[in-house]
This record gives sequence, C-alpha cells and structure tokens, in this order.
Amino acid sequence: MIPRLLVLITVCVAIASFLAMPKTLQAEAARPIPITKNEYLRGTFELNRHLDGFEKPLLSRGEFVLSPQHGLIWKTTFPFPGVTVFEEGGIFTIDQNGNRTAMAKGTETRQFVTMISSVLSGNWDPLESQFDITRKDVETTGWNITLSPHSNSVVGNQIELITAQGNAFVQEVVITKPSSDHDVITFDGQLIETVPLPSEFNDLFTNGTAE
Repeated sequence: MIPRLLVLITVCVAIASFLAMPKTLQAEAARPIPITKNEYLRGTFELNRHLDGFEKPLLSRGEFVLSPQHGLIWKTTFPFPGVTVFEEGGIFTIDQNGNRTAMAKGTETRQFVTMISSVLSGNWDPLESQFDITRKDVETTGWNITLSPHSNSVVGNQIELITAQGNAFVQEVVITKPSSDHDVITFDGQLIETVPLPSEFNDLFTNGTAE
C-alpha cells in the first residue's frame, strides 16, 4: 500500500515544514522555526479532494497533532471517524474500538517517517532531495512556497506540484497530482503547546509515552 500512501506521507512532510512556525512573526518575514522536543503542535484541518468525474469535492474534517519526537496523528472526525498514526515503527490506523492495523512498515516506511521528523527539526535536506523548492515571502506577514518533484524522485509519479501558503502558521496546502485530481487542505486553530500530550493523543502512539 506504499504507493497509495505516498501522496499523504509526502503531504505531511510538506505540511510539517510550515506547521513548526514561531508563535509570533519575526520582524523581517515569517520563517519556519522548528518546535522544540518539549513542545507539540495541534490544530484542525479541512480536506477537499477534487476527483475527476465527481461534480463536488469529497470533504473531510478533523484534527492533527505533531510531536517532533514521536510523529504525526491525523484524526478524521467527519464524515467518518478514523485515526492514522505516522511514527518510527510504521503507519497505523486505529478504529473506534482501539484496534491498530498496520498500513505500512519496513525500511521504506521508516525513511518517510524519518523525513517528517527531520523536517520538524528544521532540516530541509530530506525535501531538497525530492523537490525543487521555490519560496516567496509576502511583505512581513506571510509566505508561499512551491515544491516541484525532481524528475527522478520517488514522489514524481504521485505528485505533480505542492503549493503552500501561510503567515504565522500554515493556512493552505494544495497538492496537484499527475491526473486532474487535486487536494486542498486548509488549517485552523494551530497552537504550540508544552508536553506532555493529552492522554487522548498520547495513548495513540505505539509506546504510549509521547512525553
């Protein structure tokens, strides 16, 4: 299932670059600054998936939590509840009864999860190995960025272009695929908080010790 997951994983990598923004804007321009290992980021998302042949986009909403040490929790609340956890041990879904199902494991999966963690640490190298990156600061209040996959990159078959924009936090990410399909993800309510994570999220990680 790695090819099917590749788009979502890559999106998380791109998003993570910008979610770790400072609590206030710097004087000159907004710059992504990594959150510390003693902090985590949480917020809400809305995903509009535009698919060829569908008149209206498929809509989903939910919340997310990013922990630099432990990974990403992507919790959908509408239209159907569901949780996906991205961590070093793999990618897992968790049903309403708490049952965990592995979607992907192994070396390739660990590389993607490591990529997310590296970006959260302020290391752009994982992105630069896969994308050509063009950034533009908008006066002192915002930024936008374009990521174009290298012709020989693994993600090139799944993604044609990623664009993102925001101010103190990411506001919107658009993922365009080689087909006419594209996803538009908007974010709201982002907060950087200090660990420990609330138990409702902490317990979703494999070791249950995301503190």
